[in-house]
Amino acid sequence: MEDCTAMATIKLLFVEDEADIRLIVRKAVELDPDIIMTTYGSGVEALGAIETDGLIFDFALVNLRLPYMSGIEFFERVRLLPGMDNIIGALITASVRDAEVAAYKRSGLHGYIAKPFDPVSLSKQIRSIYDMARV
Repeated sequence: MEDCTAMATIKLLFVEDEADIRLIVRKAVELDPDIIMTTYGSGVEALGAIETDGLIFDFALVNLRLPYMSGIEFFERVRLLPGMDNIIGALITASVRDAEVAAYKRSGLHGYIAKPFDPVSLSKQIRSIYDMARV
């Protein structure tokens, strides 16, 4: 008999230029064993690795303010790569005014996680955005 309470495995791409935030997010996400996270320090690095290695992710959590390109630009570009057109995306940002959130949604992003975030509930927030976007 199939377990109806089992959660889907999420292959998470996390792009953040600040090493301390990458570490906090890694520790927080480890609370959910069904989230497999790969991190990159820049959008350029992530795009290069995805193209070179043919990586596929289910969900992209991206800092809004990255060097060389914004998180929105990264999301728009990653969706053009083979196998990535259906990726679910969310920003992690301190910029959460109504006009900014409306701009995120217009760009095709599925949600955002506000900084500062609660590390204990971060995995649940990721899973909530992921589940809502799949409906």
